[in-house]
Amino acid sequence: MKKNLILILIIVFAFSACKNEKAKENVKPESKQENVDKKSQVNYPEIVDKYVALQGDENAWDDKVVHTFSIIAYPNHNEYKYWGYYGLDNYNEKDSKKKKAGLVFSNDLKHWKKYKGNPIINDNCRWPTATVSDGKVYIFYAQYNQDGDSQIVMQNADDGIHFKDMKTVVPYQTGMQNQNPFIYFNPNDKMYYLFYYSGTERSKTDKYWNIMLKKAKNITDLPSAKPVLVIHSKATMAAPSVVYHNGKYYLLVEEFNNSAEMDRWVTNAFYSDKIDSGYQRVANNPVLSDNDACAFQYLLDNKLFVTFSHSLNEAKSKWNLKMIQVK
Repeated sequence: MKKNLILILIIVFAFSACKNEKAKENVKPESKQENVDKKSQVNYPEIVDKYVALQGDENAWDDKVVHTFSIIAYPNHNEYKYWGYYGLDNYNEKDSKKKKAGLVFSNDLKHWKKYKGNPIINDNCRWPTATVSDGKVYIFYAQYNQDGDSQIVMQNADDGIHFKDMKTVVPYQTGMQNQNPFIYFNPNDKMYYLFYYSGTERSKTDKYWNIMLKKAKNITDLPSAKPVLVIHSKATMAAPSVVYHNGKYYLLVEEFNNSAEMDRWVTNAFYSDKIDSGYQRVANNPVLSDNDACAFQYLLDNKLFVTFSHSLNEAKSKWNLKMIQVK
């Protein structure tokens, strides 16, 4: 009898421990941002120039749906110093053939010439973001399945055009979005950072939006890197991009001007002394307010540029691409 009682107690204890571990797995991560809604005295740098950078060609594959714009300095590969990789909107389109990426070239960051062989990625590619490592161009983008879930993959190209060797960086999770990648090489610690949005925006209940990152010394190690939570939000927050400028890290995200009404997209900024934590809202938000979203930040020729999508018709999801230069 005594042995049976001991055995029962052991079973109960084991079951309880297992249950507790399951509970821990289901707990959502808390934000590192204690002051995420508190305004600071720091401003995002002042805008000094603003212009339309890219539009879709009429009746072409990119007509009125150009949406994101990632720029690299890639001289000595043709007559142009800057290469731009752009993606389309088509977020709710289940046809993967409508999600594509194109390539453009420029020497002055204002006038862009489209590559004659566009699109360079012709299937299930949304939100391309690129960087250069050891002479190769690495491109990251989101893919979507028939349920609307998304994952992030990476490829590389020796010539910046013909991409190969696809690897999954952030895998599919049922009922979740893993998308809006932004790849950044941090000059301070010489590491690659992949920022992205992960959340449950399509859920009917318990919606949340997380800004996440993965980091690695070698860009090819990002698929195995551990994901880190940067900001947690219960309201729409996505499309992160980061840059180090004037001694601070600036993080841009897209939000709505009024979370309850969700009637206009805005681009808001955070700042921190650390790249992976401690972000607070700047004092002069919104940085962009006229249905402007999906911002990418780049330091080029020691000047800070921001590319972003501007809504031409929100109901029909028609967009063009603009750029600003800031101090």
